[in-house]
Amino acid sequence: MSCSPRLLPDSSRRLSVLPTWALLAGVVAVANLTALDAGAGSLDRASEARSSQTSPSAPPTTLPAGAPTVRPATAPTPTPAPVQAPAESQAPSADQAADEASDEPLDELPPITLDPPVLDFGIVPPSVTKVGVVKLINTGTKELEILTVQPSCKCTTLEDLSGKKIPVGGFIELKAEMKAQSSPGGKKADVKVLVDGYTQVINVVLRNEVSLPVRISPAYLNVVQGQAQTGRLIVESIDKKPFKVCAVGGKPPNLVGFDPAKDEPRNQYLLDWDFKRDFPDGVAPRYLVIETDRADSPLVDVFVRHESTFPNVRFKFADYRHTFGRMEEGGSHEFIVEVNELAAGERIATAATGSSNAKVEFLGAETEGTLTKINLRVTPNSGVLGLLYVPFTIYSNQRQQELTVWGQVVPKGSAGCFGR
Repeated sequence: MSCSPRLLPDSSRRLSVLPTWALLAGVVAVANLTALDAGAGSLDRASEARSSQTSPSAPPTTLPAGAPTVRPATAPTPTPAPVQAPAESQAPSADQAADEASDEPLDELPPITLDPPVLDFGIVPPSVTKVGVVKLINTGTKELEILTVQPSCKCTTLEDLSGKKIPVGGFIELKAEMKAQSSPGGKKADVKVLVDGYTQVINVVLRNEVSLPVRISPAYLNVVQGQAQTGRLIVESIDKKPFKVCAVGGKPPNLVGFDPAKDEPRNQYLLDWDFKRDFPDGVAPRYLVIETDRADSPLVDVFVRHESTFPNVRFKFADYRHTFGRMEEGGSHEFIVEVNELAAGERIATAATGSSNAKVEFLGAETEGTLTKINLRVTPNSGVLGLLYVPFTIYSNQRQQELTVWGQVVPKGSAGCFGR
């Protein structure tokens, strides 16, 4: 039985009768397209395979018309991962903002009440140190911590309160010492208290009035050029006891409305002064001395501010008022002159006077920190009586400066007014 060949549909027939080399070329083309999507490495390997399988003399791989089109598969596009914002760029929470705001110091006074409001030492004798206490009361709603306390002058010594805490409704005590100046007159100092969390400071005021039992008001005469050259002073006893004004500058006093020959002693006087009359040569002592008959206040001085009384400053002296008070004939008096911040290598060597009425001796010097204390002795000469101003000079190995010590010399056993 003979077999006739089976006929396929027209299009299939055309494809089935393609030469073998054409079919191979189509397969290679599909493989190449797939390799391009897989990556550059796969493409290179496919190209090498094609080169090894295809003859150099092979005709172009063009499919006949009507051949089916083969499309390569498309790789899915990867979805990028979500990007998270940095933690520091996120807005702070309400609690965090409140905490940061609470860390900022407040530009106001801390809730502290002072008891007493002012530490007033009252009337204090010259060069005497007084101690007082002020309570710092916390009237706020949270605990307060003291950062530091700072006095305004060297005359004040404080207890260190740094780091001390004041509970709500509680208090701590600020202990302060204030040394009175040597010259009569009012004195004021401040202590500044800085509290944690506040920019403004608590100001504790300290004050005193330096005076002897007999007080002069005002405590100085300002007679520099351009100021009044005449005026009046009030001379009074603090305890209101009557007394006598014996002399002013070693001369009889000019008392207004009082005649010592007829009137009984008083506890207050009005003293008239005239610069030209009282100092005809135009030169005044630094301290005008008023003599009284009181045993506890025989000499009272008034500072005279005048061109002739300004010191020629060479040292940083702590004080310029030096007195031996009332002294009986034949006596002597030791006193101290304090100087601050001597230069490196500088030493106080001696002291001397050119006065014919007294001698001044250098007894030595002691240095504590930046303060040097110079010990001196003044001895009036025999036969010298009355009000006495003794100029003297302090010498170091680098410089020198003149000062004055003053007082009154009276006969032994004298009491009451001496009058000169």
